[in-house]
Amino acid sequence: MILSKIKKEKLKQTYQIIEKLNTLTHLSLVELVMTVLDYKPAMADAIFLDSELKKNMEEIRNHAQKIGLYLATSKYKYIVNSPRGIFKEIPLNDSRLGKIIIALSKSEDKARKGAYYYHAKMIDGIYGYKFGKLMGYPECCLKFGGYLDNKINDPDNFGFKNPAVESLKNSKYIDWRLNVFTYSLLSHFPCSFTCKESIKYVERFLACMDYINKDKSLFIKDRLTKPASLYWTCADRILLYGDFKPYTLGTGEINYKKIEPEITSDTYYQEVDKKKIAQWRNIEKFLRQGNKLIVTDDLCTIYLDKKKIFEIKKD
Repeated sequence: MILSKIKKEKLKQTYQIIEKLNTLTHLSLVELVMTVLDYKPAMADAIFLDSELKKNMEEIRNHAQKIGLYLATSKYKYIVNSPRGIFKEIPLNDSRLGKIIIALSKSEDKARKGAYYYHAKMIDGIYGYKFGKLMGYPECCLKFGGYLDNKINDPDNFGFKNPAVESLKNSKYIDWRLNVFTYSLLSHFPCSFTCKESIKYVERFLACMDYINKDKSLFIKDRLTKPASLYWTCADRILLYGDFKPYTLGTGEINYKKIEPEITSDTYYQEVDKKKIAQWRNIEKFLRQGNKLIVTDDLCTIYLDKKKIFEIKKD
């Protein structure tokens, strides 16, 4: 995809500030770029309100203003309990560590709605669609499962236990640009891993990086194409580098030379299933001892050469 002269100029003018905002807030670089360049109307995320963020909030607002973005925040803090996104609301002055919701848009109204809808979508399914629409998600992906549908107002509902698995069911193959199992450039769940609108979104961002930050672009493309992934949640996976032989979609074997664990639920979420984390770290331990992984529909098996050293049933 070719970037227009107007987009190139805008990117040159704003990219340093975008990087500063990314560093100060840990907000998505992808979404910051895409919002500033009008590829999406708004963005929102939940960020830990620690002493560092409190100290930098005025600077963050000023940086956002310099690149034409309004910033809105939630009126409460939230304890994010799990990858399912269950929120516990607490006052801003509560001594417990919690996250505030930060939303950015070139429209003040959209920024305010983004901060509100981000939490409301976890309580009432109607806001899931409103939030996704506000964020500019593709209509096909919004319709996918009713997008976090919650028709009976169940606070424990997250639509699907694992949206990536549900997307996989709709896919004949995985387009490398939508390989969320190794690295995701999307803030929404794609209706399939061949979704044309989602691919277009990724292509636009990669065109931006090709122009303004080639090293970043190469890193992302390598991450999307080179490793295989043992995947549990968007926050928990182990990347494996080596010779991969697919069986069917979601199964296969790999003779690996290197692994990169990314098991982060216990650092990102505030209440997690410690038994699950321990199980995943145990798998990591055996992967380090072995050099071959076979994943079937039912089992994950680790080998050292021809010797089986570990086996576990898939959830």
